[in-house]
Amino acid sequence: MGFWHTGYMEFHEPTGEGSLGFSPPAPPTFRCPHCGLVFTTDRDYRVHAFEGHATPRPILVFMGRECGRSRLTVTVGTSPSDWIIKNADSAVVNTRTMTAVRASKFLAGQRSGVTDLELSNAGVTQNFQFEFALAEEEDLQAVDDALEKFFGGRDLSLRAIDDFIMRSRRFPSASKYMEGLANYLYGVLAREGVVESAFAGKAGDEGYDGKYDKAVGVLGSFDRAPAEAVCGIVAFHYNQFERAMTRTRSQRVAEVSLRFQSMLRGEPWTTDDLTQRAHSSLDYALSDSVIERILTASAIPLDGTASQEVEDIVTDLSAQRPSDALKLHLIAAEHFLAAEDPNRAKWHAEQVRHSPKAEVWYTAFRDRCKEISAGDK
Repeated sequence: MGFWHTGYMEFHEPTGEGSLGFSPPAPPTFRCPHCGLVFTTDRDYRVHAFEGHATPRPILVFMGRECGRSRLTVTVGTSPSDWIIKNADSAVVNTRTMTAVRASKFLAGQRSGVTDLELSNAGVTQNFQFEFALAEEEDLQAVDDALEKFFGGRDLSLRAIDDFIMRSRRFPSASKYMEGLANYLYGVLAREGVVESAFAGKAGDEGYDGKYDKAVGVLGSFDRAPAEAVCGIVAFHYNQFERAMTRTRSQRVAEVSLRFQSMLRGEPWTTDDLTQRAHSSLDYALSDSVIERILTASAIPLDGTASQEVEDIVTDLSAQRPSDALKLHLIAAEHFLAAEDPNRAKWHAEQVRHSPKAEVWYTAFRDRCKEISAGDK
């Protein structure tokens, strides 16, 4: 048996045993059904099929972005040119076989419901799924009006949110839009620690952040002022400053986000007082109390004059989540450096030195501290 495992038989002299009718079995082969190439090992065949196959995989590009396997929700009207199908010789839409061109036209004509799409190219297949939830403008405006009524009640409670949902359900084409707003409101309720909220005190998908994520996942596709306000606020909370600048109509959120973005990129930023910058009523109405405090603290002047505001920041730092603590440490460090208190400035800088997001800022900040120390000698 050792011969078969070591390869020793390859070097043995013939013994005539073959005349007794014995011969080793032929090694297995693996033929690619698409291109005909033959491989001697299963591993080589699998590598070929996964990475090196000559047949390109089918691709679907929707509005300039390649689609993946996750279900995509479509909330706006489209045309066939928005659905670009590449490398596909056939398509199956909801069990109906058609050409790729016809599939693009079919997708562009959908307004509601779930559509399954399978694209094939010489046996290589890709599957996609879309949920169409196109809303009528009248229904969207009705949901916005219901949201305004919710704000007017000045009552953050499960009952108030349920009332908003009940008023909005009369406009079914805007159900996804209403769902996104409701998820955000439930998240605010949880973050405010309202006892009646089933999500208060929970983390992950079951906590406020899970509700925020679901809200943004839906509202990101709607070109509505409340949707943009929610997306901008949540992006700011997660330190996604570039997204926060482009997904909000609030000057305050945009300018504070630009300040942080410039800091983190090592670019010049304004030290002006941003607390008086105009902000939309939606910005103020939709932000939870924690985000509102972080926004206000992040907008203070960074010329060393906001001493009391920074002392309040420092006192509150230990209670903040990491994403918010990062913002506040940056603000405190810059304030204390401008106020000629380098020791406290360095302490706050050290708290974020291991954050990949703050790496560029920390290096530049440390160099500025060295320059100031050298100038004092």
